[in-house]
Amino acid sequence: MNQFTLENRIAMVTGASRGLGRAMAIGMAGAGAHIVAIGRDNQSLAETAKEISAAGGTSTVFQADLCDDTAVKDMVQATIKMLGRIDILVNNAGIAPMERTTEISKAEWDRVIDINLNAVFLLSRTVGRQMIEKKTGNIINIASVYGKMASNRSLHYCASKAAIIQMTKALALEWAPFNIRVNCIAPGFFQTDMTAEQQSNEKHYNFLMEKIPLRRFGKPEEIVGSVLFLSSAASQYVTGSTLFIDGGYSIW
Repeated sequence: MNQFTLENRIAMVTGASRGLGRAMAIGMAGAGAHIVAIGRDNQSLAETAKEISAAGGTSTVFQADLCDDTAVKDMVQATIKMLGRIDILVNNAGIAPMERTTEISKAEWDRVIDINLNAVFLLSRTVGRQMIEKKTGNIINIASVYGKMASNRSLHYCASKAAIIQMTKALALEWAPFNIRVNCIAPGFFQTDMTAEQQSNEKHYNFLMEKIPLRRFGKPEEIVGSVLFLSSAASQYVTGSTLFIDGGYSIW
């Protein structure tokens, strides 16, 4: 079990203010990591930090626009100046609007690609530079079951998450010589704000219950085991992989 420890690790988690990001941040802190929690809402970030502290962990919080190259560079530099390094990066921040393709504006397409994909590139590239220098590091990208499957109401989301899975493979291949592992988690439907419509719409919910073999949505804490595995020495021979945590939804 010592292989799963994150003692003395510095882990940056984006989208840590709520949902799966908060669950992963709290879980990683419980395994010993100091969490650098990134989000857009200061109040929600403070709540995440409070939960981490209550569980005996430590954290630092940053409010940042992850689509702004300069803001990302400043945040990473500030973290390294304060904490010395970044050992683990979890690229979790994202949005999931549901719209028919004919109703998606160019501005909305750009917004989804910017937040879901470009931010992952900017952070991975910027944090990756110091990981390459130190010749060690661990990056975990959060994609989605819709990076493999399709939705008839979310073209931009599907495209962005499929790209993250491919980005994971390309980075894993490029950075393996520097002892940097890059892997991906593809969640299915979890009980979070992002799936509020699916949970409240009886027709949509019943449809999903027929498609999910385990016949339920996941609980946020059920994502923690996968991120602990991929961010710890327990997975030291794993890179370029995508782990689906979806109750069997992607079996179809």
